[in-house]
Amino acid sequence: MSQEVQLDEKEYKKLSLHFRKVASRFLTTDFREADDNLARFLAFIDDNPIIKDFINKNNIVKYDMEEIINSRNYGEKFKLPVKDSEEIGFIYQLLSHVNETDRSIFNVSIGYNIGRKYQEASDRFNQLVVKPLVDHIVSYLGEMAIDMELDKKSTTQFNIGDFRGQLNHAEGHASISANQTYNETNVEELKDIAQKFAQALIDDKSIPDDDKKDTIELVEAAVQEVESEKPKKVIVRTAMDQVRTVNDVAGAGANVITLGTQLLQMFQGIIG
Repeated sequence: MSQEVQLDEKEYKKLSLHFRKVASRFLTTDFREADDNLARFLAFIDDNPIIKDFINKNNIVKYDMEEIINSRNYGEKFKLPVKDSEEIGFIYQLLSHVNETDRSIFNVSIGYNIGRKYQEASDRFNQLVVKPLVDHIVSYLGEMAIDMELDKKSTTQFNIGDFRGQLNHAEGHASISANQTYNETNVEELKDIAQKFAQALIDDKSIPDDDKKDTIELVEAAVQEVESEKPKKVIVRTAMDQVRTVNDVAGAGANVITLGTQLLQMFQGIIG
């Protein structure tokens, strides 16, 4: 029987942030580290009651994964179920079966590559098989935010469809304790740079939409941490890593790189 778990706004945002971090690590893994990152990904799901409850509610149909894997011809892709609930269950069972047996996720991914590169097999498997599960979980977390009315409370206005949004923090959330190293003037300057950086991302056509969304959400979470009485450095560092990743995108515009560099410098001043 599932147990109802209540989250407040801050706990929800931490959950969403941490899930995106562990999912991104698995989706972009080096093929030599794929098994370890798969284990991390599944451990996060299994240890988190909210996400695990979502999986359990959809993991109804049982599949003989050993038979499905063994009967697959070389180069044959896994046929994912059409219904969302069954697709969630299938992918979760597939990944869990690989993790719990002597198989390697890399061996299961062989055949997804077009050329001869091992990394390509891992990347394409993750995009075609793993990412749909990640997307289902992200959508579920998004629905949770709507149910919690965080879309109305949020200080960030962000439309996933056409990327029209900006970081715009309400004054009510801007209280800074007197003993904080970063004073109110610094925070306002940080928010201004973050807002300009977000707009530059939105306007840049060379950066994938998913990267824009993830980056803006991580930057928002980091800015909110700076505004809190005891900022968590790990959240700021995670946002910094994402900004660096976007800045390294081939073809990223000068405006993104310039503002991203300024943002990194300001975040670095916070965490020391």
